[in-house]
Amino acid sequence: MSEPKRKRINPRKDQFLFYIIFAIIFAYIVFHLNNVLDWLLSVASLATPFYIALVIAFLLNIPMRGFEHLFDRLGKKIKLFNFKKDTKRVVAIFSTLAVFVLIIVLFTSIIVPRIGDSISMIFSNLNDYAVRLANWLNKMTRTFHLKKTYTTSDVNNFFDSVNLNTILSTLGNFVTSDDNASTASVVNSISGTTVTTITAFFMAVYLLFNKEKHITQFRKVLCYFFGADRAVQILEICEEGSHYFNSFITGQVLEATVFMTEIYIMTKVFHFPFAELIAVCAFLFSFIPMFGSFLTLCIGTVLVAAADSKDIFLFIVLFVITQQFEGNVVYPRIVGKKVGISGLYVLIGITFFGNLWGIFGVVAGVPITALLYATLSRLINISLYRRGIYVTREHIAKTDEDGNKTSNLI
Repeated sequence: MSEPKRKRINPRKDQFLFYIIFAIIFAYIVFHLNNVLDWLLSVASLATPFYIALVIAFLLNIPMRGFEHLFDRLGKKIKLFNFKKDTKRVVAIFSTLAVFVLIIVLFTSIIVPRIGDSISMIFSNLNDYAVRLANWLNKMTRTFHLKKTYTTSDVNNFFDSVNLNTILSTLGNFVTSDDNASTASVVNSISGTTVTTITAFFMAVYLLFNKEKHITQFRKVLCYFFGADRAVQILEICEEGSHYFNSFITGQVLEATVFMTEIYIMTKVFHFPFAELIAVCAFLFSFIPMFGSFLTLCIGTVLVAAADSKDIFLFIVLFVITQQFEGNVVYPRIVGKKVGISGLYVLIGITFFGNLWGIFGVVAGVPITALLYATLSRLINISLYRRGIYVTREHIAKTDEDGNKTSNLI
C-alpha cells in the first residue's frame, strides 16, 4: 500500500494560520523591541571584519585602478609591462600596498619626529608663549583702540580651559591602571582589534583580486530579491554614488597634498616655526570644505605668534597668497573637476552624520552623502523628465516626449 500523502500547508487556504503566526511574531517584536534590536546588532557585529574589509577594499580600489590603467598604457609601448589580466591585478595590488607602506614609513620616520619635537617645544615653553601672546594681544588692542588688556594669567587660564593636563592624566591613568580587570580588558580589546584589522585586510585583498566575480554575485543577489528592472536602478544609483565618492576622495587627497607641500615650502623658505606641524594641519583640514584653510590659518597664526610675534603679519599675508595661488591656479589645473559633490553637501553630511554617530559618522559621512546625493538627484531628474519639465538657472520650461522645449513657464 502506498503511503498516504501528507497534507501540505497552502498559504491561500490557510491564511488564518499565517495571520496568527505573523501576529505572534509581530507582538513579540513590539513588546521586546530592545531585546530584538540588541540581538540583531549582536548578529550584525559578527561580520565586523567584513564591513571593515569592504571599506578598505573600496579605498584601495581607487589607486589600484590607477595602476592598472598605467600598466595598460605602458604595455602598449613597453613589452615588459604587457601583463596578463591576473598578473596585472596582482602587480597593481602590490604596487598600491607598496605606496601606502612607503608613505607610512616616510611619515613616521621624518614627519612624526619633527611634529613630536614641535609639540614638546610648545609644552616646555608654555610660559614664554603665554607672555608673548599676551604682549601681542595687548599690542593689537592698542592698535584698534580697544579697551581691553590681557595678562599672562588670562592666557594661562585659556590654556587651562583646554584641559590638556586632564586629558594627559586620563590617558596616563588609562595606560598605567592598576586594576587587573581593566588591564585585562584593555589587552583583550587591543588583541581583538589587531585580529579584526588583520582579518579585514586579507579579506580586502581577496575582494580586490576577485573584484569582478564578487560584483557579479552581488548583481545576482539584487536581481533575485528585487527583480531585474529594480536591480538595474539600484546598481545605477550605486554607480553614481561611487563616482561621486571616488571623485571627492581623489580630488581632495590631491588638493590636500599639493596644499600641504606649498605651505611646507613657504614656512621653510621664510623660516617660520613649526613648519611640519602647520603643513600637516593644512593637509588634514583640507578635507573640511570652506573652513579648512581658515582653521589652518588660525592654528598657524597662534603658533607663529607664540614663537615669534614679529613675523605674524608676514605669515598671514604669505598664507593667504599661497592659499589663493593654490585655489585659483594650481587646483583648477591639477585637480580640475574631480570633486563630484559640492563642498556644501559634503559639509552638511559630515556635520549631520558626525553629530549622529560621532567619529564614525565623520568618516562615513562622505560616502553616505554621495549615495544620498546620487539617489535624490536621480529620483528628481527622472520625475521631472517624466512630467515634461526642464529646469535651468534661467528658465523652467515644458518639454515634449522627445525632450524638446515647447514653452517657457518662467
